[in-house]
Amino acid sequence: MTKLKEYMSTNTVSCDSTDNLMTLAKQMREEDVGFIPIVENGQYSGVVTDRDIVVKGLAKGSPEEVKASEIMTEKIITGTSDMEIDEASRLMQDHQIRRLLIVDDNKISGVVSIGDIGLKGSDEVAGNIVTETSKGKSDK
Repeated sequence: MTKLKEYMSTNTVSCDSTDNLMTLAKQMREEDVGFIPIVENGQYSGVVTDRDIVVKGLAKGSPEEVKASEIMTEKIITGTSDMEIDEASRLMQDHQIRRLLIVDDNKISGVVSIGDIGLKGSDEVAGNIVTETSKGKSDK
């Protein structure tokens, strides 16, 4: 069986919960990503997406004043590097998420996205995830 560690990106960059929106946005631009794990006291505590910055963050105030902790999603769905790709795919479909944070022993090991799955030859699995994540809540 195929494990997530064969698909995930391991060069994941994170930000601190006290970092402001400007720092988060600059980090996303530098890394060319739309998703940043947030760390507090050495452990992951949430995630912030580029959409979170725009929709939640800018509505709260200045990019220099609003902190990651104010807009991050705290209840995040995670996987482990030893998780089977099919199980991760079901998680992503069931929770309508496009990126899955990989956590081993409470430390961030990486992230796997629909694109990672598609690039490694699992086009059908990636297609199923896209179909499910594209559905609105009323479609479930």
